Amino acid sequence: MPIVRTDEWIEEHPLKRCERLIPYFEQATARGIYLHLTHHGMSSEKGNETVTLMKQKKIWERVETLYEQLRKRWNGPDIPIFIFPSNAHHQAFAHDFNSKGGLAYHDKLFLFLLPHHETKEIAAVLTHEYSHVCRLNKQPKKTYTLLDGIILEGLAEQAVGRFVGKAYEAKWTTYYSGEEVQKFWKKYISPHQSVASSHPLHDRLLYGRGWYPRMLGYAVGYRIVQQALEKESFLSLIELPSERIVQLTSFE
Repeated sequence: MPIVRTDEWIEEHPLKRCERLIPYFEQATARGIYLHLTHHGMSSEKGNETVTLMKQKKIWERVETLYEQLRKRWNGPDIPIFIFPSNAHHQAFAHDFNSKGGLAYHDKLFLFLLPHHETKEIAAVLTHEYSHVCRLNKQPKKTYTLLDGIILEGLAEQAVGRFVGKAYEAKWTTYYSGEEVQKFWKKYISPHQSVASSHPLHDRLLYGRGWYPRMLGYAVGYRIVQQALEKESFLSLIELPSERIVQLTSFE
């Protein structure tokens, strides 16, 4: 399936663009989609100049080439990919992710990018998000837990390190030592690992909001998967239940 040419929607306001996305969601409105995507990093501005620069940098073509390589390597599902300008004004987004991001579902993927992103940076965010797509297809559930979430993120960033390069891993992978992460697991994550993704505590722990350590769940998941990869390959772990992955490590 080709990359959706969202660059052809350049003249439209982001809310108008989201009307085109309604067929890809169940029981969704354009405004609901707009709020969801902007919450995860999409720019809320019309951004004609930004999109023009992205076209000049051949962002859509570069993503398509990288995607086909990745899908072939992992034998992954063929899904539509939507590319939009990211929010360059969000300080935390810029600090933790260099203003690049994405949002993955089992049947589609969104990338939020800017003209300055280099090919390796694009490969990193695409690899991260497409690993989510593969994992969600291998481990379909009606309800996902906090443990599922941290393993999902850990697998994704470990994939970046292995398939793109350690230099392109997110900054949050270096925030804490292995010893600190082990303590975080025991104190914060393990007691609440069965919390559903819809529960307010889920995102507070996953992202480290409020008084929790920043990027808490991501950091713990990264270290768990790092240990599990000493015993199993990445593609093997993609297919294993979250609980089984933890059992392969000292976090059990």
